[in-house]
Amino acid sequence: MKAIVTLDEFRKNLSDIVARVMYGDQTVLVQKHNKSGVIVISEKEYENLRDPRKRFASYADWDKFFIFTDSIRNRISLKDQKELEKNIDEEIKEVRDQKKHGTV
Repeated sequence: MKAIVTLDEFRKNLSDIVARVMYGDQTVLVQKHNKSGVIVISEKEYENLRDPRKRFASYADWDKFFIFTDSIRNRISLKDQKELEKNIDEEIKEVRDQKKHGTV
């Protein structure tokens, strides 16, 4: 569940908001002047974002995921795989360029 609060609400209710994030599994978006700027997430969610393996219950589940994705890849022709990889690389480059120039 995601909640949206203003910076003033965040300041006034910091303790309550932190408790909701820590114990209520809530995400809070903090806005300043009606612009989104900060997201408060639990440590668990943060760790899941930093290390995708932690999203899975076990390393066996992690391995199953890649076996599954490999099975999908194997159904696609080599030509289409290369085209897909090219498209992904182009999109990544575009996003990185946007970040570099502050347009994201």
